[in-house]
Amino acid sequence: MNHYSNYIYMLEDNAHLISMVPVEELVRFGYEIGLNEDMKVLDLCCGYGTLLKVWSEAFGIEGVGIDLVDEFLSIGRERLKKCQMDKVTLIQGDVTTYQDTCKYDVVICSETIGSSADTLALGEKFLKPGGVLCYQKLYSKVMNPPQELIDFDEEVLPLSELNSLFNQLGYSMTSMASDTQGMWERYVLNWSGKRDLLRLKAEPDNEQLRNWVNKWYNMYFDYRRQYEGQALFGLQRF
Repeated sequence: MNHYSNYIYMLEDNAHLISMVPVEELVRFGYEIGLNEDMKVLDLCCGYGTLLKVWSEAFGIEGVGIDLVDEFLSIGRERLKKCQMDKVTLIQGDVTTYQDTCKYDVVICSETIGSSADTLALGEKFLKPGGVLCYQKLYSKVMNPPQELIDFDEEVLPLSELNSLFNQLGYSMTSMASDTQGMWERYVLNWSGKRDLLRLKAEPDNEQLRNWVNKWYNMYFDYRRQYEGQALFGLQRF
């Protein structure tokens, strides 16, 4: 690959992340938590399975991803097939009822299921002793986020409060990979915006949908852009 081909390949992976943390930060994060070809990684709510794809290419890990949305998984499987990758398996299913006898070196909780405590307890079920629990979570950039943001995203805690919560649950934060403004813009305007535009074209008289799209953009420009971040946190037991 030439320089631009490499760049476009990275953009393609970024475009298939349901996350505001870019590929290069995810690779750094994987390096910091010591990923290698002997490790197995489980991603709960994996979306397209892009994080597993990136880590398998970079570090040789074996990965399993679970998600409910068949559209995401179908695209993810096609991307894996195109890259001739056979170390990542994507499974359609509900993460809350998923059963697996395997214990994993790393478990990723890509979405919050119920509360943060519930989410981490779910991930812990599949984690080897001494393993790394990775939690993708929105956070507030300010100590007192606007009520409008709390109402929109439910739980948006500042980093200090998130760290205290992790400590109360018995975890130490040992790694962190943060969002970028460009990834927010890609997610809100390009990934979500294009999907909503297709729906609006198909349902031009759907006033409820049009109101939601307006709210989505207004929340980003008025609140999320200024006050909200997202990160992938690496957590280990005390």
